[in-house]
Amino acid sequence: MIKSLMVAGHRVKVVHRDLDGEDFGYYAHDKRTIFIDSNLNETNYHTTLRHELLEASLLLSGVGFCERYEQEAVVRCVDEVFWPAYDRLLKRLS
Repeated sequence: MIKSLMVAGHRVKVVHRDLDGEDFGYYAHDKRTIFIDSNLNETNYHTTLRHELLEASLLLSGVGFCERYEQEAVVRCVDEVFWPAYDRLLKRLS
């Protein structure tokens, strides 16, 4: 299991624990930590980790704090922050 990821030059911890079925996962920006339910099957684990990685990418890039999202800002965040981090994650998972 993944214990941390590099996102936009920041180390983001990945914590696996029982979330009591409330969520599959969530990103806590103040802790730079992704929490993933330890009871997920492999498919749900990967899609949840990808989802939370995108949440982290938006917040770490600053886009997540905008009052309204500009299309170009979101696209640049995904291109320059999310995809590089996700590509590194896929290499580690394979």
